[in-house]
Parts: sequence; structure tokens; C-alpha cells
Amino acid sequence: MSASITLIGSLTPEYLDQFTVWLGEKGLRGSSHLLTQEGDIVSVVQIRLASATTNSADLRAALLVLSNETGIDHIYQATMLDIKAGGLAVFDMDSTLIKAEVMDELAIEAGIGQQISAITASAMRGEIDFVESFVQRLALLKGLSSDVMDGVYKRIEHMDGISTLMTVLHHYGWHTAILSGGFTYFADRVQAEYGMSEVHANVLEIQQNELTGKHLGPIVDGERKKLLLTNIAEAQKIDPKQTIACGDGANDLLMLNHAALGVALHAKPLVRQQSPCPMNNLGLDGILYLLGMTSMQIQALTTSE
Repeated sequence: MSASITLIGSLTPEYLDQFTVWLGEKGLRGSSHLLTQEGDIVSVVQIRLASATTNSADLRAALLVLSNETGIDHIYQATMLDIKAGGLAVFDMDSTLIKAEVMDELAIEAGIGQQISAITASAMRGEIDFVESFVQRLALLKGLSSDVMDGVYKRIEHMDGISTLMTVLHHYGWHTAILSGGFTYFADRVQAEYGMSEVHANVLEIQQNELTGKHLGPIVDGERKKLLLTNIAEAQKIDPKQTIACGDGANDLLMLNHAALGVALHAKPLVRQQSPCPMNNLGLDGILYLLGMTSMQIQALTTSE
């Protein structure tokens, strides 16, 4: 399918006219399709371009400026995926599938919340190495009772739109995976709740009912997420052109740029700047609009299953 630009936010006819003029000045033209209905939380318009741009990096940079200025997401896709064909969709967990950073929540239980959250924020902004920050933060949790983890999971909110997205993807046979720099204890529960296909996350070492401040096995960092995306697609015999990755932190950038559709959800400024498809105005269900679905189609599938 052809290239597209998807606008998500408080759209007015006047702004759409202005944007059409802006596109024309860039030498681009296309047909507009309203994907939402009156009464939906936000408006979504997808403009299917007559041809792909010769310089997608410049166009994405210009669209990001418009996004920041207007508060409306302007998302360019060089190609469109076919949702009905199935594929692979992989997701970061912390601040992507759930509205929390699990390490920070465990730190609150240990009484060192501010100390660890500052390191987490710096790592997610790409200021310090993820693996280095992971080892530092985990060491500070040594001695924390593992009994607190159930309560931590129960108080964490899940991301808006997660159930809708998973229902629709699974309806069309998509393979869904969690690739998380967080922990298997939490990722396994998210997987079970939404029927996701597999989990790759870090394993906490627990001895005598206490965290040791260490982990077992390889750390799931940015490089490993990209490798897992490739390996899972190969194992499932999925065309790389039918892959989706979604995350929010600097350690997600490699997989976001490797997937056919890389969505940076409510991401940090650096990640918005360096990712293909930054999206702020919807939750995970916004991915379905990037796949060309209308809100009526989404509602039909989620109310019948």
C-alpha cells in the first residue's frame, strides 16, 4: 500500500485545509480519509499520498515540528502494513503496555523511590547507558521482600487501548510479544491477561524470599530487543514488512527503527525525534488507525469478541 500521513488530535476543517496547502508546498498530494466518527475522543484523518517522498527523514522532521507546535500528531509512514495479513507485533512493557516503570515501583517499596526514579528517567532519555543503569538500580533493591511484587502489580494501571489493540491483532492472527527491560514476574502476568504469544524480559534473582540485587540470564537491552524482533519474525516465518514495534524509551529505538512500523508511544523527546512514528494523542489502540482501520471497524471487532 502507498505512503501515508496520519493526523491524530483536535482537527478542524481549517487546519486540514492549511495542511493540504503545506503538503502541496512540499510537492506532495494525496486523498484524505476520515477514520473516526463524531463523538470519538479524538479525530483521525489519514492522507494516502500519491507517492512516497524522496527524503523521508526531512519530512518526518518537519512533521515533528508541526506536531510539537499544534499538539496534533503528524505521523508519516513510507509504506502501509496489511492488518488482515497478520504479522508480528512486539512491545516494550514499562510505560508502554503499563503506565509505570516497575523498577521505580519496587524502589518505592524499598523506600528509595526518588533515588532510583532519577536513574530510570535518565536512562529512558538516553543520557546514560541502559545496562549500566539497570545494574545500578537493581543492586539498590537488594534485600527487598519478594512478597511486595503482587501488590505492586495490582496497583499498576494498564495503558489505554491495550485490550482493544490485542483483541483486534489476535483476531487477524498476529503474533504478539513483550520485549521488556523490566521483569518476567510482571511481564508474564500482562501476557496472560491479554493472551499475548510470548515474553522476553529480565529474571530477578530471589533467594530466601528476598531480591538479591542481581538478575539471571542476559539483560534485555536495546540491542537484544532488536535481535529478538528479528529472530521471532524468522521463527514464525513472518515477512519483515509485516512487523510492528512499540515503545517509549531510548532502549526501544533500535527495534522501533528496525520494524516496518515503529511507534513511539508518549515517548521522551529524544525518542520522538529519532523514532519513525511518534504518537501522543491516543493509547495503544492508536496503532490500529496507523494500520488504516476506522473506529467503526474497530468497534465491530471489539464488541463481537
